[in-house]
Amino acid sequence: MATGYDPIAVLMEEHQVFLRRLGAVRADLQRFSPAGQSRTGLSASMATFAEFLAKDVDGIHGRKEEEGLFPVLVRHIESEGGPVGLMLEEHELLRQHQRAIVSNVPRLEDDPHAVEAWNAVSSASSAVDELLAFHIEKEDQVLFPMARATLSPREMSEVAQVCLDIEDRLGSPLRRVAPR
Repeated sequence: MATGYDPIAVLMEEHQVFLRRLGAVRADLQRFSPAGQSRTGLSASMATFAEFLAKDVDGIHGRKEEEGLFPVLVRHIESEGGPVGLMLEEHELLRQHQRAIVSNVPRLEDDPHAVEAWNAVSSASSAVDELLAFHIEKEDQVLFPMARATLSPREMSEVAQVCLDIEDRLGSPLRRVAPR
């Protein structure tokens, strides 16, 4: 690629950062679980996680896929009913779960033992954990190899330019998120 920027490699590297972060959230949820000692600090942990999902996973990474890779890839493969359509549906599901976390965090700040809020945050976080891990696996094992095999060098450069433009405007999850 002319820019020396491989958008597929960058997207895959971001996935690894996200998977590490999911592991940390999983540990937080176990620590704060009903069987755990205390839920003090849960709201801050979940608020940070929701922000990470909104900014890094969806706001930067998701935009690179939805504005860069997917539009170029659907020139070659069907969107509806195909892998791109499925990825877009899963992006929306992840957004719904993120909003559920955000809407319940203030209730946990007011009362760390609010059962309904705890259940909503726990359920949404677990759903994100499961869905995002499976989503990443499908992209890394199916969609991205398909893109490498299908897109021309010119198209890959086009995707790279969109991704770089997004990073210039919003930053990069690789620079913003420190591994835990």
